[in-house]
Amino acid sequence: MTFSRRVTALAASFLPFLFAPAYADSDVLWKIVHDKCLVQTAPCISVNTVEHYAMLKDLRGVAQFLLIPTDKITGMESPALLDPATPNFFADAWAEQGDVDSRLPRPVPRDGMSLAVNALQARSQNQLHIHVDCLSADARAALKADADKIGMDWAALPDAVAGHKFAAIRVKGETLGDFNPFLALAKTLKDPAKEMGDHNLVVTGANFADGPGFIVLTDVALPGMGGEDVQDHSCAIMH
Repeated sequence: MTFSRRVTALAASFLPFLFAPAYADSDVLWKIVHDKCLVQTAPCISVNTVEHYAMLKDLRGVAQFLLIPTDKITGMESPALLDPATPNFFADAWAEQGDVDSRLPRPVPRDGMSLAVNALQARSQNQLHIHVDCLSADARAALKADADKIGMDWAALPDAVAGHKFAAIRVKGETLGDFNPFLALAKTLKDPAKEMGDHNLVVTGANFADGPGFIVLTDVALPGMGGEDVQDHSCAIMH
């Protein structure tokens, strides 16, 4: 999550976990999941012991949830994400979109739902977490306009989205299935172990002319510019 948009609000409600000012503790999410959710579920709303993740309502936003692994996985740069045996956390996050819907008057349209992970230089927390929330209206419109130009191979999008020059790929299907965005990105890099941490990674639902699917986005992050920038934590598209 980006530094300026997340830590203070989230950490403030978990003061017992902190040994320094909220902005200084990069392990708040790990302490919440490891010390609390794995013991008693709360403050998480659910813990999936089979897939090794928990779902936590983020304090910021009307319906934003975080999928957080229950194993120690620091972020995009973690070697665990290059291991095919690691759960497909993006597929899991998409399956949990009902948590977002439960906080809104009606379900989010497929092309309005997004999953985002921020790059190392654009995050505040050293525990992997996927932001599950609505797309911003502008990002949704830009991706809808470009959707049928996106192919099965990575290519630069013609238009900027939320100030980012993303590369994109199309994935077909109602669910992500066996498609793992972390592994798909790694295959494009010369040295994934060194380069993964520099990248933002975003998945959005899409309605292509030939059926439902997903748009996967990535870019090399500038400081403070995370994948989360495509999201709107007020879920204005639902109002």
